[in-house]
Amino acid sequence: MRSRLRLGTAGLLAGVLLVTGCGSSSDTPEGESPPSSAAEAGGTIRVGVNSLPPGKGDPYKGIGSPEVYTHAAMFDALTLVDQHGKVQPALATEWSQPSADTWQFKLRDGVTFSNGEKFDADVVVATYDYLLKDPEGSASVVAADVNTVSDVKAVDPLTVEFTTAAPDAMLPARVGEVYIPAPKHFKDLGMKEFANDPVGTGPFKVDSWDSNIIKLSAFEGSWRAPKASKMEIHALPDPAGRFQALQSDQIDLAIQLSPDQSKQLDETRAKADVVAGAQVMSLAFITELGDSPLKKKEVRQALNYAVDKESMAKDLLLGVGKPSGSGVTDGAVGYNPDVQPYPYDPAKAKQMLADAGYPNGFSLKADVTVGSFPADAQIYQLMQQNLADIGVEIELRQITFAEWLEHYLKNTWTSQAFGLSWNTLPRLDALRPMELFSCVKKPAFFCEQSVADVLGKAAKTGEMEERNKLLSQAQQMQHDDPPALYLVQQIDINGVSSKLQGFENINRTFPYHLMSVS
Repeated sequence: MRSRLRLGTAGLLAGVLLVTGCGSSSDTPEGESPPSSAAEAGGTIRVGVNSLPPGKGDPYKGIGSPEVYTHAAMFDALTLVDQHGKVQPALATEWSQPSADTWQFKLRDGVTFSNGEKFDADVVVATYDYLLKDPEGSASVVAADVNTVSDVKAVDPLTVEFTTAAPDAMLPARVGEVYIPAPKHFKDLGMKEFANDPVGTGPFKVDSWDSNIIKLSAFEGSWRAPKASKMEIHALPDPAGRFQALQSDQIDLAIQLSPDQSKQLDETRAKADVVAGAQVMSLAFITELGDSPLKKKEVRQALNYAVDKESMAKDLLLGVGKPSGSGVTDGAVGYNPDVQPYPYDPAKAKQMLADAGYPNGFSLKADVTVGSFPADAQIYQLMQQNLADIGVEIELRQITFAEWLEHYLKNTWTSQAFGLSWNTLPRLDALRPMELFSCVKKPAFFCEQSVADVLGKAAKTGEMEERNKLLSQAQQMQHDDPPALYLVQQIDINGVSSKLQGFENINRTFPYHLMSVS
């Protein structure tokens, strides 16, 4: 692998030193009084993640990694989509659809924020006003996912009504992406300062937020009262650092270990929780900035034929991952089971390149981040080798997530491709990632108008059967005219200490309030 993708030991040492000196979270020093509450009895939950959110406590900068692993401890949304795709109550206890373009949500009574502010319908209205009407809020990642909403109003203190621009059968799932901040605190500080001092209704409140660690304490008045008294979220960029910290009892939960590390865990200390993720790893093609061979459909198809995805899934992802021919995974709303992966056929790929005018191949640059998903560096390496076999020399430039996010939001790429996963989470809906790889995303890095037209129809229909039919059609179209080099359905490998109780992976949203350390 080229040196740009080599992960040195510096990150490991920094990561291990970061948590050195943190003793067992369940120890009670001699002479100290026993816990005075259930939360104190639950100890301190220590979590190791690859990075902390670059937007800190801004709940609208992103909904994937790393935000999903931190914000769930502090905030709540109206709903939560579980691992089976079912919408579950959260701050809303029930919902109904009085008309095709109207939804009403009944809110949970007696909920307060960790600073004592009260949660009610006016708070929900203020949140959505920020996302829909404020220039700053409407430009956020999360706002784009609720852009079908045209108006939100309070019917009474515990009932809120949403009006959509067109029928939206997925609205109860969509609102699960919108965390609700404490309204007065948010208004007084503004988003920039609120991000440094976030306040929500979740089970933990932030005590301090430094560059490499977030320290939180129990909000025992939360409607999701926690079992643990404290929580620490450590940024350990190198998977080896997270593995070492887990093995040496310096953390209780290690997010996204490598497949090899999952086999090396001492099961008396920790075990690996391995599940297939609702996410497809890919290399996104940039066709809307500058000129490149990737503008030709035949070239994009050829690159998909050139990569041995079956070996990636079998050899690098424990056989749990799967080769992918689209960006939608089984279980997502709109999944088309007839869409199959491109077969590994380097001879066909070379011929297609020659027919497209590139008999000797070509070179390109791609920006990627590594360390976020199991074996991602090795997957990129195998992809790089496979492409070299057909004459395509790809320079993989490793960048930080903060750099990646800046380019993604502003479309300021200086490369011809970049690493981007197709993520149906958190609502397990095919529409979301398919839109991001189309003209619907603004500004777009790839645009095929015929696909965007079908997705637009799917977004506006209120009939689930018709919606699924349109999404299946668009999925086939994005397979035949690929906006990306589809790689593999990723897996989640989380290392769980034997002392940690209550862990569950709900679409990468962890129920921290149910966890405790024995």
